[in-house]
Amino acid sequence: MYDALEEWYDGHPEASFGEIEHKAREQRRELMGETLGILINTRQHKSELNAPKCSKCGKVMKLHEIRDKTIHGLEGQTRVERSYYVCPSGCGETIFPPGSSTETAA
Repeated sequence: MYDALEEWYDGHPEASFGEIEHKAREQRRELMGETLGILINTRQHKSELNAPKCSKCGKVMKLHEIRDKTIHGLEGQTRVERSYYVCPSGCGETIFPPGSSTETAA
């Protein structure tokens, strides 16, 4: 991060302290987002150990695919990858854990 900031400053030698600080904050947010993405996406989440149950019919849901979504946090944004489940009985229920109150199958 420092090297990138130094390279930017070389190209903007007249930058004010505020402009340098602004650029540093942008880079910090990118770094934080990448760090959080690595931390979250390299660990298996509890909800992925057991398929969740459908909140409508109670059947164990089936893994449909791995999906990702962008999370915008206070210190950066990152892509979170999670298992996406659908109900096999056609209830129309889907789940993209974590963040759901759906129970996991025993």
